[in-house]
Amino acid sequence: MKSMRFNLHIIAILTLFIFSCEDNTPSLEISYDEWTVTGDGLSAPVSKNVLTEFVGSTNCPYCPEADALLLSYFNTEHENYVGNSITSNWFLINYHTYSPGRGDPMYEFLRGATAEEDFCYVRFEEGSWYTIYGVPTTFTNGMASTIYSEMASSLMSDTTPLQISLNGTTFDETKVEVQISINSSRNMASSDSLHLFIAATMDNVEYTGYNGEPIHQDVFLGWINEGFNGELLSIGNEKIAKRYAWTFPANWPQNNFETTWSQVEYDISNIAIIAFVQNKYTKEILQVTGKTSL
Repeated sequence: MKSMRFNLHIIAILTLFIFSCEDNTPSLEISYDEWTVTGDGLSAPVSKNVLTEFVGSTNCPYCPEADALLLSYFNTEHENYVGNSITSNWFLINYHTYSPGRGDPMYEFLRGATAEEDFCYVRFEEGSWYTIYGVPTTFTNGMASTIYSEMASSLMSDTTPLQISLNGTTFDETKVEVQISINSSRNMASSDSLHLFIAATMDNVEYTGYNGEPIHQDVFLGWINEGFNGELLSIGNEKIAKRYAWTFPANWPQNNFETTWSQVEYDISNIAIIAFVQNKYTKEILQVTGKTSL
């Protein structure tokens, strides 16, 4: 009898040990510095989320009105609010540029020494992604768009082969570890059209420039993955995962060109991550998702 009780006790301990090990497995799922296959692909396409890219400047007199209209669709206390079912799948990036004139600190920090080293020139002026003829300009899922209440909902009935997850992404003061997984219902391993972009943004940046707009939302802080043209993505009918590390620049928005932006105020806890996959040739954004630190 004692021997039986002893054996049962050993079995219980081993069972507990096995389940404890299994419980730790998910935390190790995305620990790869290179793309790694972690599972099977999707069995069918999924609903498409929506990304709106707002291009403006604190020197643009028409930007505050356009920006306020766009943000009103996300404001639960505004009569224009479009509802959580829309806004929870609708993501924004607000790029500050040098149009119509230099001097916006949220652009100046990212300004390159040459055009080819300037994110604004590469994404908006060179024409390899978009071409703008002034600001404000808005692109939704890769296409130039006007600002109206159905601009996102009209696209949410579309489907896409890609699903993106940022689950596991962590924020530790100025440091962010991005853990991203992408799942596909289609084998696109031979395609050279898909480019992954991972952006850092910040809400509630306080700065009053030439146009008088005092608070800025979804401010683009820079790309987390290398290069201004995104990262070429090759994916089969599979699930792949990778991690990235990014540190918020301690001197933001100061830089070597301009050091007088002491009036810019912000809270580091308002950082967010936006990840999207875009087709280089059609400019279509196949999928997007986001993650906030709050």
